[in-house]
Order: sequence, then C-alpha cells, then structure tokens
Amino acid sequence: MWGRIWRWLAVGASMLACLAGGAYVLWRMVHGRVTGTDYFILAGAAGAPAAIAHWVMRQWSDSRSTARYTRIAIPSDNRPENLVQLEHLPSGAIDQETLERWLSVLEGIDWSAPSVEEIDRSVNTFVALPGETERVIVLTPGTEYELLLNIGWRHLASLVEQAEARWPAELFPDKGVWLRAALLLEGQQEAVSVPFYLPAQGESWVCSCEPGLPHVETCSPHPWVRLPVRTLDHPGIIRGELLVYYEAAAVIAMQVELPAGSPVAFPRVSVVNKLSRSFTDLGKLSKRAASVVLMPQGERVVVNGASFLDSPFAIGANAADTSAANIRTALFDSHFRRVGHGRRWPRRRQSRLQSLYDAEFAKSHTEYEQDLRRLALEGQDLYVKLFAPPGTDTTMASALPDLLRHEARMRGRPPVLQIVDDQATEYPMLWPAIYDLAVSDKASLHESCPSVRKFGPEGDHVGPVPPVCPFEDQHSDDVLCPYGFWGLSSLIEQPPPSGRDLRTVVHEGQDHVTLLAAMGASLNQQLTTAHVERLRDGPPACRLERPPISTERELVTALGPEDMDVVYFYCHCGYERRSELAAVDRYLDFGDYSIKPIDVKRWARGRAWEDPHWSRRSPLVVLNGCHTTEVNSGTLNDFVGAFTQWAGASGVVGTEVIVEQGLAGWVMEQLLTHLLTGASVASALRSTRWAMLHRGNVMGLAYTAHCLANLTLRPPTTNKE
Repeated sequence: MWGRIWRWLAVGASMLACLAGGAYVLWRMVHGRVTGTDYFILAGAAGAPAAIAHWVMRQWSDSRSTARYTRIAIPSDNRPENLVQLEHLPSGAIDQETLERWLSVLEGIDWSAPSVEEIDRSVNTFVALPGETERVIVLTPGTEYELLLNIGWRHLASLVEQAEARWPAELFPDKGVWLRAALLLEGQQEAVSVPFYLPAQGESWVCSCEPGLPHVETCSPHPWVRLPVRTLDHPGIIRGELLVYYEAAAVIAMQVELPAGSPVAFPRVSVVNKLSRSFTDLGKLSKRAASVVLMPQGERVVVNGASFLDSPFAIGANAADTSAANIRTALFDSHFRRVGHGRRWPRRRQSRLQSLYDAEFAKSHTEYEQDLRRLALEGQDLYVKLFAPPGTDTTMASALPDLLRHEARMRGRPPVLQIVDDQATEYPMLWPAIYDLAVSDKASLHESCPSVRKFGPEGDHVGPVPPVCPFEDQHSDDVLCPYGFWGLSSLIEQPPPSGRDLRTVVHEGQDHVTLLAAMGASLNQQLTTAHVERLRDGPPACRLERPPISTERELVTALGPEDMDVVYFYCHCGYERRSELAAVDRYLDFGDYSIKPIDVKRWARGRAWEDPHWSRRSPLVVLNGCHTTEVNSGTLNDFVGAFTQWAGASGVVGTEVIVEQGLAGWVMEQLLTHLLTGASVASALRSTRWAMLHRGNVMGLAYTAHCLANLTLRPPTTNKE
C-alpha cells in the first residue's frame, strides 16, 4: 500500500519538475537568451510525460490482467466481507500491505453466480458467533458459538477442503429434497439436529415449514443451518461428528475439531466418509423414512444420539422374562456342565458345576461355533419380539440392521445404541445378546460367515476390530456372524435410574486412578490373591486400595469418602426368596455377613455417609460376581438402582449369569486395562468381548454396563491440547 503511494508521489514530483523545466526554457526564449543546453532541457520536458504515461498504462494493464485471471464464480448475494474476514486474522499474522493487496484482488472478483452445469455444489461449514455470518478463526474458552452449514456454491470461508466438499447430487432425485444436519459432540448424549431444504438447483435453506411437506406461502428461508456449540471452559479441544442425512441414510460424515484458547490452533472440519452408492442400493434402509416427530414417552432405541433415528420397541413382562431366561440358560450352558448325583440342585450351586472352558478360558472352534449358533437363535427371537410385535408394521425391524451398519461405515466406528426405557430396571433385557441378522430355527443350517473363524480361536486377526463385518457382502438370508450380536457390533448405552444428570467423567483430576477392592472371604483365596497381584502390577498400574472389610461397619466406612474411581466388589452373589410365590432378590456374600440392595439404600438414608453421597467424585461400581445385575419383572430391589440412585455412583457393571471365579477375574483384568488406558466403559466392554471371542469364549455377552456409553475414569485426552 505505502509502496504504491510513494511510487505515485515520485511520478507527481517528476511531472512537476518537467513542467518547471519547460516553463523556464520558454521564458528564456521570450527574452532571447536561449542556448544549446536549453534545447536539451526542452526535449526532456516533452519526452518525460510520454514515458511516464506509458509506465502508468502498463501498470493499469497489469492490474486489469491480474483481476481477470483471479476471478472465481460466487453467488452475487455473497459479498467479500461475508466470505473472508481478513481483518480477524491474529495480530501479526499479516502485514497491512499484504492485507490491502488481498482486498484489491477481492474487488476485482466477478460475483455473478454460475449455472449448475459449470460447477458442482459443495458442503460449506464454518464457525461464527451466534446470529452472525462472519467466520471466527480463533475460538475463546467458555464461549457460545454456532457451527454454520449449507450446501451450495463453494464458500471461501468453508473449513471443508474443496476436494472433499463436493455434494453427491447424482445420488438424489432430480427434485428438491429435505435433509437433516446432526451434530454430536464429545460428552453429549443427544445430537443437535436441524432439518433443511435443498432445491434441485441453487443453495439450501432453512425455514419453518414442516419437513417432508410443500413449502407454504409464508415460508421465510434462511441460508444457513445453525448448530449451537460451546467451547470448553479451559484451553482444549472438543471433537465431534457432523453428518448430513437424507431420510434415515447418512450422506456425508465429517469430523469436527474446535480448539479454544490457543492463537495457533484453528477449527477444523474434515470429511470422514461420503455415500458412494445410490439409495436404491441401500437395501431395506432405503425404504425407511426417519421419524420426524418423537413422542415424549415410550420405549425406544436411539442410534448415535439422533432422535430422528429412533426405533420404538415394546414387550410384555412375561415375554421379557421368558426371553431373558432363554438367553441366560444358553450362556450358562456354554459355560458349565452339571456334575454329581441327584436331580435337585443343592443350595450352593457352584459345588455341582464344572466349567467347560480350559485353563486359558478358551474353547475349540467347533465348540465356540456351537455356542454362537444357539445364542443367535435366542437373540433373534428377542429382537423380533421387541421390534416387530404381533400386529405391527415390520418395516422398522427390517431396516434397523441396515441402518446400524450404514452408520458404522459412514462414521468409521461402532454405532452407539441408547436404550430409552422408563422400565429398564423392571423388565429384564439382555441387550448385548440381541441378534439382528436373520437366521432359521435350525442352527445346524446357518451359513457361517468367514468372520466366525477370522475373529475366533483359530482366526488370524490382529489389531483393532473393524466397525463392520469385512465379509458383509457375502451374507445370505440365513447367516451366523459375530456382528449380528449388538454387544459385539455396537456400543450399548443403558442409563440407570439416578434422579440426576449422569456423569461422563468419574473424576476431573489428573492423579492416578484409585481402585477400592472389596473381596469376599468365601472365595477361593488362592485365585483371589493372584487376581489382586495382577491388578496391582498392571499394566497399566493403578492405586489399589484394599481396606479391612471384615464387618459391615468397616465396609460402610470404606465406601464413605470420595477418593476412589472404581469400587470393585469381587465376591459371590446369592439368591434370597422371602416367600414361595415371590421373586428372588440378590445379596453380596462376604463370608461373615452379606449385603443386599436395601442395605445400600439404608446407608444412604442414614448418617453413615454424607448427603448427597459421592457428589463430587462418582465412582464406577463393578459387581464381579454371579448374576449381580440379573433382574426380572418381579424383582423388588436391585443393586444397579441402589448404587446409582442412592449411593451416587456414575454407573454399575455386572453379570447376568453365574460366572466361574477364575474367568470372572480374567474378564475384569481385561476390562480395567482398557478403562485405565482411557477407553469409555462401552468401548472397553466391547473390546473385552472381542478379546474373549478370540479364545472361543462367548461369556462377554453376560456382562452388562448400566451407565452412559462415553463414561471414562478421567477426562478424554482429546479435550486437552
């Protein structure tokens, strides 16, 4: 800028000097004092303006040439100030002369919109202040922003790379369509979703019209989808997923990074996956329209926090009890055989049971495949009963498996299944054992997917397990595949009753994870000692506290403070029946005394603990015993509600059936290893199930987690810089 000013000042000074020289020579000619030198001065005064004019024309021509070759096609209603906010760059990032040069280029841009044939439409997104359209480059901690999105002509402020931003218009019908944007950030249980309209040509818009219906005369369109976001209260990064849906199918999936508090870290949006098949190739998913109106009541499964992808389910108490009993029996039979004499079971069942797993808790491929076949039959019966009860439309039940697998492919991770059920603790439901692929009632006829062997005891797979079956294109209509089980294909979120907002992080501090262990005295002490030593040594290591709990009072005292992250009960769990017609309740056996759910509630109601209990540091309670979280429709008291609603725990992990002590210890060592390395509870449990499957062990489906799927012991490392 200043260089151009000085050049023009020099030109002006030169012109004045020439004019002054010419006037002086003319004055001398009038007075007859002309010499030979004066003729040279006169020639210079006449030639210099011509030379200067030639230089000016050349500069002007070069400027026009630069503007001509830097023109790009942008809609006429988008002004430069709405596209690139150069004045918002960090201090010192650009000097004034460079800024002026860019602004001069923008002034020469042709802002007329091209036709559809000239340019493809793009997905545009960037961060702005609420209600604004200017891109914000550096985010401030603890501040409200909006993530703006539209589909149209390429926007210079968009964070999506131009090579990734192309909208796949060829997959859509040649008419306007309703779409939906869904943003799910870390730590959120519900995605923020906004419907918007994309015409056959031109840019998308948001309006108040009913999605799926024609636009009304009073329609007032706005160009941007606005998704509210709030940065962390401290310097760090929030990550999330932004997807665009057409009905129930995700069309484009993007990863969002929102750093705050750093002058060198800027928001980023990158495309993770994009639909490449036509909607007619999506199978039954193409026939399912995403539900727009969500009833405030009722049981349903919500996929990836998007309420418009919910699938209502219904089941009666007797049917729930029957299906749960069938699955629990199948898991029990895969684990034990009965030995000894007599037909009646003695009071202590484990003395008459022998584990079918070897010393490494493994089975042969043949035995493991037989277990899978039986569980698939029971799991399919439960799935059909839940999502296609008699007299209902079967479209939802048919399309849900396709939806789950499409979500996994698009997001590149297992889908999160949120169980929204007001009767979750009243009806028994073994969600991990649900099998959503079609199989016949003759287990021997099931076609075995190659994944059965690849991920089984004779498999060669190493490394992370893919989010979808690598042999999905080979599936028949009667197929046995590990990915058919929800506990292996998905991250299941089964929130417990709490009466408060559930936590996603047990403790915000950065100190070592503390595990308080309460070991039952009636266990095999040799196995217990070896198990405790492995927990203490790691890897990864944690601070393991084992206080004296020889009496109930000592146990109550140990559970009082807020200085533990995991409360680990490793003990037998027994049944208690108060009358012949009543359902059984459960108790934790510590040898000289036992603990029932009503005891935990009594401690919380009395003076033994602070009120509220565990309000600042809500530990995860692990009940590693036999059938510790088993319930049926007649159960009056259960440990899940006792610890979450009354004691203040963030969640409970337990078992649905009898588990041999050595196997139970090994399973928990696997689970805690994943938790201590930063995995969420749902992810750690899924990884543990796959590790067990690699040994031919299906008992991972007997473990359930009652907490938020993304619950972690410490803040995720992605929230830090």
